[in-house]
Amino acid sequence: MGNRLANSNFSAKPIPPEDLWLQNQTFRVRQQLYTLLDRCGGGAFGSVWASSTPQGHRAAVKVFDLNRLRPGMNVNRLVQSFQDEVQMIYRMRGAERYVVHVYGFDFDAQRRVALLAMELGGESLQDRATNLYQSSLKSPMIGDDFIPARERKHFWIQLVNIILVLHHYNIVHRDLKPANFVFFGPLLKVIDLGIAQKEISRYGVGQNLIGGTRFYSGPECLSGQYPVTSKADIWSLGAILYFLTYGTPPLLESFYPPPNIPPTRSSLVKNLLHACLQRNPSRRPTHQWLAQHPFTVGPAVV
Repeated sequence: MGNRLANSNFSAKPIPPEDLWLQNQTFRVRQQLYTLLDRCGGGAFGSVWASSTPQGHRAAVKVFDLNRLRPGMNVNRLVQSFQDEVQMIYRMRGAERYVVHVYGFDFDAQRRVALLAMELGGESLQDRATNLYQSSLKSPMIGDDFIPARERKHFWIQLVNIILVLHHYNIVHRDLKPANFVFFGPLLKVIDLGIAQKEISRYGVGQNLIGGTRFYSGPECLSGQYPVTSKADIWSLGAILYFLTYGTPPLLESFYPPPNIPPTRSSLVKNLLHACLQRNPSRRPTHQWLAQHPFTVGPAVV
């Protein structure tokens, strides 16, 4: 079941006005009651809440507010996509070191919300990197960029392992970003598979499934210029490494450093950024190339 109250450090976030009604609401997910306590994050159609069961167990509950869907979106099809994502996570039970453990999915027809209950972790990669940056300002080290080089390498290795697992299960996420990864103790896990995002994106332009997060998603996910393949997630991994190096996603959609920021001293990181952040997907490396890269398997941290 979920973690005990004392075992989580999932940080609460300010609650946007449109989500205030959810706080302290109790929902049933697969016969288990969850009371939403603190909002931990969210997006266009949903939010994630630290929640508690009547037995005192803690869990994360992702709430998809179907009242906020655009006109024309098929609710039944969207709910089915959530169920498909849960089923895929169930089939990946052997990969729980890399993918969040899900307790169940349910749909509250009266309040028009879909609910996904899962294990509750700690900081997101986004928050961990920001906190590391603030701490490193007190004692900067040679070779460090936005965050200390040793931590960057440690995160990178885990990110590569996660994307290899997704690729093994033929999952093209298309919307990987630092907020999608959460720490569970020392382990970094991806907290969704992007399947529901694909259904939301179906209501973009034509049948190209336009959608994602600009700068973190491959440019083809937003422009439709190229077919979306597993190479989209290669871009995302490069964009996350760019963030860990420079403190911002690649706003120019390029491997070059941001204006007024010197390039990293790490030739290995430069090589990875140059390879991954190519606008043409065919020019990006393979998953196996990333797995065998010296920065991934070698001892060097810069």
